[in-house]
Amino acid sequence: MAQDIKKRNDALFVASLDRGMCILEAFHGNRKSLGLTEITEITGLNRSAVQRFLHTWEQLGYLSKDQTTKRFTLTPRVMTLGYNFLRGNRLVEIATPFLLEARERTGNSMYLGTLDGLDLIYLVRLPQRFLLFESTLPGRRIPAFCGARAILAHMDDKDVLDIMDRSEHNPITPHTVLGTEANMTLVERVREKGYCVSSQEFLAGEIAVSAPVINAQGTPLAAVYISAKLSEWPEERAEQELAPVALEVAGIIGAQF
Repeated sequence: MAQDIKKRNDALFVASLDRGMCILEAFHGNRKSLGLTEITEITGLNRSAVQRFLHTWEQLGYLSKDQTTKRFTLTPRVMTLGYNFLRGNRLVEIATPFLLEARERTGNSMYLGTLDGLDLIYLVRLPQRFLLFESTLPGRRIPAFCGARAILAHMDDKDVLDIMDRSEHNPITPHTVLGTEANMTLVERVREKGYCVSSQEFLAGEIAVSAPVINAQGTPLAAVYISAKLSEWPEERAEQELAPVALEVAGIIGAQF
């Protein structure tokens, strides 16, 4: 609600562009194709407006319409935006070689994630073994309340609580820790240790160790993640062997900023 008020009070804000972007953002998660009625329900826009936006995105080449099913899908053109971002992002450029080296050293998957609103978004994903197709793709989002504790630990409590309270706290797996109080306790634990360990919260059978990338001003820019099979890396071993690597790599990256 506060964000909506802020938009209405911004004379330079283009509301029609905001509505148009809602159409593209409707193709989220497992929504590989959508029909007019579905998009109308998801966005909350009126049917006529949705039709016009869909037609415009189709003409611009960002959406494709199946003439038989009348359903829309994203086109490869949307990848250009992501490519241009990643190619021009200094954090990604600096981090990638160190993540590659750490993957070889540990034999485990390496990720780089940053905070985006209420989510953590993966900018770099270097899987060691093929687990799931999605594990290879940058751009995946997971809720920040459980996925970005290494970053949240270096933010003011007021800002962390704001993220916690505005998050929906839906579980990713049966092991995802839910609730503001429980997650604030875990954030405090990260502050004490300097790193975060998450067991099966994002993927069954996975343990993830993460450490914050901090710049010279003390601002958290991102987090380095090491993902390993829990059967091979019980929590005690992961803390002893993987946490130092995550901290080292995150520290090297942060020192460049």
